[in-house]
Amino acid sequence: MLTKNSYLQYLNCPNEFWLAFHSPAPSEEDLPLAQRHRRQQGFEVLQLAKKMSIFNGGSNGIVEFGRIFSTENITTSADITLTDPATGDLSIYEVKSSSKIKDEHYDDLAFQKMTAEMLGHSVAKTYLITVNTAYIRNGEIDPDTLLQIHDVTAEVAAKLVETIEKTRAAIEYLTTPPVPELKLHCSQKLDCGFIRYHFKDIPVYNVTHISRLNTQKCAELVDLGILDIRGVPDDFKLSDKQRKQIETARAAEPAIDREAIRRELDGLTYPLHFLDYESFSYAVPHFGGVRPYQQMVFQYSLHTIEKAGEEPTHSFHLAKNDGAFPPREIAEHLHTEMSSKIGTTIAWHAQFEKDRNREFAEMFPELAEFFHELNESVFDLETIFTKDLYRHPGFFGKTSIKNIQPVLFPAASYHNLAIPDGTAAAIRWFQMATKITDPAESEKIFHDLCTYCHLDTLAMVEIFKTLRDL
Repeated sequence: MLTKNSYLQYLNCPNEFWLAFHSPAPSEEDLPLAQRHRRQQGFEVLQLAKKMSIFNGGSNGIVEFGRIFSTENITTSADITLTDPATGDLSIYEVKSSSKIKDEHYDDLAFQKMTAEMLGHSVAKTYLITVNTAYIRNGEIDPDTLLQIHDVTAEVAAKLVETIEKTRAAIEYLTTPPVPELKLHCSQKLDCGFIRYHFKDIPVYNVTHISRLNTQKCAELVDLGILDIRGVPDDFKLSDKQRKQIETARAAEPAIDREAIRRELDGLTYPLHFLDYESFSYAVPHFGGVRPYQQMVFQYSLHTIEKAGEEPTHSFHLAKNDGAFPPREIAEHLHTEMSSKIGTTIAWHAQFEKDRNREFAEMFPELAEFFHELNESVFDLETIFTKDLYRHPGFFGKTSIKNIQPVLFPAASYHNLAIPDGTAAAIRWFQMATKITDPAESEKIFHDLCTYCHLDTLAMVEIFKTLRDL
């Protein structure tokens, strides 16, 4: 039975669609944390959509939630349908937790319209319901202003013939196993599940790791049978930066511009504050004064080196949502901690921290001067690596702290942590802050969050020390 979700997977990658169809379906518990969280988020938006005035009161037609449409080999459900009692015509509403309309949303609704019409229904109108990011929560949520309805009838109708053809193709695709070919089948490149299932010996450091290599050029290399990054021909057209990355991989040792690094670090002013924020972004704002998908800071970690040669001290704050507004709690604690003397504030991929500082200044005018001054002091430690001043084959062409830390500060590891990354940190904080977890689990989450965020700033300190001592 072809479902709407499996059809959308077919459009994205037919081979992964085939593999998923012939593999055991994972249980809810086996799904990655982020995927389970997205499902919960979508469910919450759907529940709010059901409360919109258009679906209550009965004046707009007969409302049904989760209506199933099934043929012999196709099945789908509609989030919300309205039936005109006079004509029997259907209007289908698809609810999305996203803030923008995407092409795949038209495919989603076209599949629903096609299936319903195969059963003899007349689908007169199709709509998308998305989240309005201009909405700011003030008291109880108003679904009619949090969500917005888009009439996409014309766009969906234009997709219908194509959808019929591709649905037939998808059903036929399942009858014959696709021939495994080492080609780039989809946007996942060599990380495509189908490729990884059939080809176990793909080099760990391969051509897909070449920085900013476009898909066409990457496909050319794969079609030539060149997978190992070290095997890229010298006459293959690449940028200077890409060529240097390959040369570093071949040399199997770092390439370091010590003088340039020294010039970068000489511009820093003590005290040095190594700062990292953790934030939560959600479709439905759970706090007053917050917009959908606003990056709401709930934690900071701060390592400070007062003078050259001194060891760092550490401070932090983690909001528990126990009565205080988390962003204000964080902003006030950081102001108390740093306002005596800022010096240089060091962050990694610092635009994120600078954007949050600007938001703090807007939200809390009495602290605006401090956060503007803080932004003026920011130095992005990642620039040492984005400028190619330090290259290492172990970075795999990336400049994320998660790639740099294992090479320059191997004594610590994110992999050993209960919370290993920022996505997990945000989700686990939400579970703690909204009391989804019991008190004992919430206390564990609190300590796990402290450990994770501490490592982010400690890693910056240790990487800085390594660069300083070159």
